[in-house]
Amino acid sequence: MAVLVFILLFTVVSFIYYIQRRPVSAQIRKISVITIIFTHTQLLLGIVLFLSSPVLHNVGMKDIMTIGTLRRNYVEHPFTMVIVAGLLTFANYHLKKLPRITIWILAVSAISLALVIGMIPKAFWGSIIL
Repeated sequence: MAVLVFILLFTVVSFIYYIQRRPVSAQIRKISVITIIFTHTQLLLGIVLFLSSPVLHNVGMKDIMTIGTLRRNYVEHPFTMVIVAGLLTFANYHLKKLPRITIWILAVSAISLALVIGMIPKAFWGSIIL
């Protein structure tokens, strides 16, 4: 949940900075670093949970790929989260180098937010919205 909140915050603040053409400040750099820390921490925990999952040891990859729920949980979700971590790392790297937010940083943060929201299971939407 913290990753979603900080990616949303980073995207909104990046949008505001881009629209107002404000120079990159220490505030947005801190938001970016905290977002990266939370994202990479969750990615590492996810990798540990993924590798220690009993499903991977008991079920073959052919079965995982044919069952939609298992494919989403054990293939699509981890791969998407690795992409999100890579995109946010890319945005953070360029944020350090550039004096202003560019459309590319804004696009990368928006794509990362969309990917994270897209991977939230439908069963959890009620608990997120309320």
